[in-house]
Amino acid sequence: MRRPLLLIFIIILILGFFITLGKELDNINSDIDITISGVVKDKKEKDKYTQYIIDGYLINDYKRKYDVKIGQIVKVEGNLKDLDKLCFDDFDYGRYIKSCGYKGLINSNYFKVIGKNKFYTYIGKFKIYMRDIFRYLYKDSSNFINSCLLGIKDDLTEEESEMFSRTGTSHVIAISGLHTGIICVLIAYIIRGINKIYKLCILIAIMFLYSIMVGFSPSIIRAIFFVIIMYLAVFLFKKRDGITTLSLIASVLIINNPYTMYNISFQLSFLATLSILYFNKIIIKKLKFNIISMTIAANILTMPIVYYVFGGIALLSILGNIVIIPFIGIIMNLSIFSILLFEINLNITKVIVYINKNLINMVYYILDKLSKIEIGYIQVENPNIIYVIIYYVLIFSYMIYKEIKTMKEQENEIQGYCL
Repeated sequence: MRRPLLLIFIIILILGFFITLGKELDNINSDIDITISGVVKDKKEKDKYTQYIIDGYLINDYKRKYDVKIGQIVKVEGNLKDLDKLCFDDFDYGRYIKSCGYKGLINSNYFKVIGKNKFYTYIGKFKIYMRDIFRYLYKDSSNFINSCLLGIKDDLTEEESEMFSRTGTSHVIAISGLHTGIICVLIAYIIRGINKIYKLCILIAIMFLYSIMVGFSPSIIRAIFFVIIMYLAVFLFKKRDGITTLSLIASVLIINNPYTMYNISFQLSFLATLSILYFNKIIIKKLKFNIISMTIAANILTMPIVYYVFGGIALLSILGNIVIIPFIGIIMNLSIFSILLFEINLNITKVIVYINKNLINMVYYILDKLSKIEIGYIQVENPNIIYVIIYYVLIFSYMIYKEIKTMKEQENEIQGYCL
């Protein structure tokens, strides 16, 4: 078989589905009062509450009486919610929390600082420093930069989010393989004169720290590990197969937490990457234009999920991606250079910021115009799961057919696959 890890992943996916059916998290079946302690690993300011990540729990502080910072070790008292009953309309919020790898959700009523973790304190201070400098330098445009580089999407306005959604470019404001790839290329270029083994170690260390700073979401883990494994293959002069690598990473994530398969970010990230790896090489032969080819390829396996979960289809996603994809790498790199030069030379920084802001404003202007075209977005009131199932049965049947056909053509096993 060409890709045994792909078959293993499918088996793990099926087993994970049956394992999670009716399974309760840690046998918790009702709301209870609980006391925990741990390091504050992340902090997000929401409209009505502040949310912390402590000891694997999501902590919601609605009272906001306590000024708790990332890196502090705190004792928390509050009400632990029953995740199996935490549903809002048709959205199973409890399962979403499980899919992100959290132990549970606590509505806090008391905090007490009992210590400090230096590592997370430095990580937290650096993240806040970058966020604040971007806000100072870029003003309104900082919302876009902070979402692309730091994973801070809460500051984006509803109008901005809707604009990206209607133009099929929402993936740009969520850290994914596109963003981690851009950062890895920049790091590899900066340290290009270093020995390959040391270069790989530096790359892994920086991306590991980056993943901690932006949050260990399934899509971010998938993206970072995918890039690192692909770079590892390049440095070791090994033949690499993207689908095998993707299958390995997805298998590990689901074994670690079976609920990961229900995470929309994981689904879209995995399917988009798989779709590009499989279909882009077919489409590019016809179109000869990589941006259009990759956009069409990515949508082949993700469109049904977007249709069913978000109730809409962005018909102008190709145009939207043609507008933003060529510039996203430039914008991210200029943003990084502007913050690196901020403490060194303010005049050069101002020039970089001026250029970068104009690029962002140009992209926003075009996307805004595209988002207001009525026929560019189809709103679906009641998405039908049957259509989704039929679509995937047909598409995966085609993929299996092509895989079997290729295997027959390679029966001599001259061409194999590895990581």
